Amino acid sequence: MPDGGRSIAELAVKGTIVQKMPRKLEVLEGENAAFCVELEEEDIDVHWFKDGLLLHESHQTIIKYFGKMHILVFVNTSYQDSGTITLVAGRSKTSCRLRVKGQEVHCPPACPVGVKMSSDTINGVVLSWDPSPNLQTTTKLVYLLERQEVGSQEWQKCMRTEMATTVEVVGDSVPYEGNYRFRICCINKYGHSGHVEFPKVVHLVPGPKIKTSLKNAMVSPGDDALFSIELSTSMIGNWFLNSTQLKDSESLSISHSKNQHSLIIRNVSEIYNGAEITFIANGVRDSAMLQVEAHEVKFTPLATMEANKKVEVGDPIVLYCEVSNPLAKVHWFKNGVELQRKDGLNIQSEGNMRRIVIQSAEVLHSGAYTCQARGDTITFSVDVEEPPVMIVDPKEDVHLDRHVLEEIVLSCELSRSSGTAHWYKDGLRIKESENIRMSCEGPYRRLTILCSNKEDSGEYVCETAGDSVFFQLTITEPLVYILSPTESEVEVVVCTSEYVELACEISHAEAEVFWFRDGVEVDEDEGLALEVDGSHRRLVIPCASMQDSGEYICETAIDFPVKIAGKHSHIYIV
Repeated sequence: MPDGGRSIAELAVKGTIVQKMPRKLEVLEGENAAFCVELEEEDIDVHWFKDGLLLHESHQTIIKYFGKMHILVFVNTSYQDSGTITLVAGRSKTSCRLRVKGQEVHCPPACPVGVKMSSDTINGVVLSWDPSPNLQTTTKLVYLLERQEVGSQEWQKCMRTEMATTVEVVGDSVPYEGNYRFRICCINKYGHSGHVEFPKVVHLVPGPKIKTSLKNAMVSPGDDALFSIELSTSMIGNWFLNSTQLKDSESLSISHSKNQHSLIIRNVSEIYNGAEITFIANGVRDSAMLQVEAHEVKFTPLATMEANKKVEVGDPIVLYCEVSNPLAKVHWFKNGVELQRKDGLNIQSEGNMRRIVIQSAEVLHSGAYTCQARGDTITFSVDVEEPPVMIVDPKEDVHLDRHVLEEIVLSCELSRSSGTAHWYKDGLRIKESENIRMSCEGPYRRLTILCSNKEDSGEYVCETAGDSVFFQLTITEPLVYILSPTESEVEVVVCTSEYVELACEISHAEAEVFWFRDGVEVDEDEGLALEVDGSHRRLVIPCASMQDSGEYICETAIDFPVKIAGKHSHIYIV
């Protein structure tokens, strides 16, 4: 533009391709590769290309279309099928990069070949080998070199290498002087090859080594400072303080016993604070610092979560703090009693970190823990809780259907025998009574209804602090049956003025029955009586008349919607 500015616009061109191919597709050799493109219209001239060459349908190349959908499939792909696949529809096109990957051979590698050994170096040996010509390189390979002292049956790992096929083994790498042989194998993620042994034996001598290094010492003014070092072999050495060689004197004690060298500086003064103590022998040098603790030690403030620990039984407890001086000595206390190292209790010190670890917490580990150093104290509160009591069985809510007068037992199994559980009915906590008993036996909690009635129906809950299970209890009257007469129909022929009695015996003495004549329920009056005697029910006509002839039915019923067909009696009065 004339004033040097610029203008930006977006151009959107609507093409004929609705659904394009992905930018790239990867398949394994031998799999099928499918490409699918949807066009805006059906009657559009379409061509498929691979790397610019027009594709034609064959037994390995399938080209199809269904309405607006166009499909290309390469069957049983090979590495040569890799390339750029393009569909051209009119003036629009879409492309996809196809990559066919070779199948990985899942087998251990082949053995190395051409192993050679050169012992021209002093107190060392050069080992070389060549990879197998049949070696598969599709996975990561590692060469493992092992050594064996002559006379021993055990092979020890010497070194691992991924790239090198030539290595040097020196005498300092072996633990003892002796004759050694070597072997090598090749490893990948599917296993290792066989071992190939090098042809010769070589004599190697280890140099002197430090078995136990010097440790930094922190002492108070007037205390003694001890430094000691252990070597792999016996030899003479010298001690130095800030590059000045030390000699045995009243304030310095230098001793040497076999492989052990010791230095004691007596009655240390503050002028030694920060001094470097060095031990030097033939091929060996080690140093440590001497710190005279003349200042107070401070703890780094703790976060609330670190100072107040709440854990469950069995979990580890880690109490961690940091001191201002990495050489500061601290003491741990629990409820005022100093703690000592013992089983299950690990007191650690590393740099500025001071830590106490209890691997498996118990309730008795609860309490106030204190870490004390010179000039400062830090306190931790530990609360070990039992894990929540869970209901092991039943795992799901229970639905129970029972009858009146039955004994009913609701039972739960808890995850812990010492756990507490409470019973509720319809939201109200249940208390023991003459008819309700609650028992506890190991992990089992039971509620027993000795003699149930319909009022005991409802929703019962067994609840712990961390779980609950529901029992839906439905109590109904038992089904009532007519026990006698056993025939479903009885004919009775009597003369007028005679006494008539129709009797039935039912299965439940408390159940109610209904009497019908010709389909109409009958009631007691002067000419008809209904009697109840235990489980017996009777209809009595003291003086029969012709009008009393008809079909009589005794029918049982209960107060839920179940009805049992009654007994039919036909009375014929002559």
